[in-house]
Amino acid sequence: MKVFCYEDNKVNQKKYLYQSLGININEKNIISFVGGGGKTTSIYTLANELSSLGKKVLVTTTTHMHMPKDYINFKGDINEIKERFKNTNLITVGIKDRNEKISSVGEEIAITLIELCDFLLIEADGAKMLPLKAPANHEPVILSNTTMIVGVAGIDSLGKSIKEICHRPEYVCNILIKKYEDKINEKDIANLLSSESGQKKFIDRCDNAEYRAIINKVDNEELLCSAEKICRYLKEKEVQAIITSYKS
Repeated sequence: MKVFCYEDNKVNQKKYLYQSLGININEKNIISFVGGGGKTTSIYTLANELSSLGKKVLVTTTTHMHMPKDYINFKGDINEIKERFKNTNLITVGIKDRNEKISSVGEEIAITLIELCDFLLIEADGAKMLPLKAPANHEPVILSNTTMIVGVAGIDSLGKSIKEICHRPEYVCNILIKKYEDKINEKDIANLLSSESGQKKFIDRCDNAEYRAIINKVDNEELLCSAEKICRYLKEKEVQAIITSYKS
């Protein structure tokens, strides 16, 4: 894994994702991940970092997410979560759904989960395994007490057409003012990550949430140059960007 933070007009490598995101590990946090191209991987990378620091971490979804090997199929008993925390610092909670996925425990329960942990990490929308997306009218599902929203985009979308590489391509076209056949460039990725119709959608519904952008799948030097270009665009829009490669 490699993590970079764009700061002082240059790309600087960091050791940990939580450092690059600027997370205060001594405060309770509710962090929602939206977008495409690596939300689940980003969530569990961060979860493992925080749990290794002795923090109690809960992972859940307000929509749907892929089912991990070990999770609590929540049936309304929070004592099950409390008991599990006696033996581990990292727990995934959801309701077993079809197609090897888990679904939301419900917003009311999700809000109470933060009382059981130090960090609540939430997958707040879906992307059908595609690297880019724009949210539909009902997306994302963001809790009002969210402290940080992280928008994720896969750089492997570069040079590919909207219709082949984007989830909800009609919404992407509306944001970018482009056609289905048009190809994605660096500025397009920056625009989706910084748009309040894109990955910043509903941030205004949170009490005081910060926003971060992750550019993922930056697996070689050529892609790193493209990612740095995206970071420059994002800086113009006052968005702090993080570059990741989870390739081992």
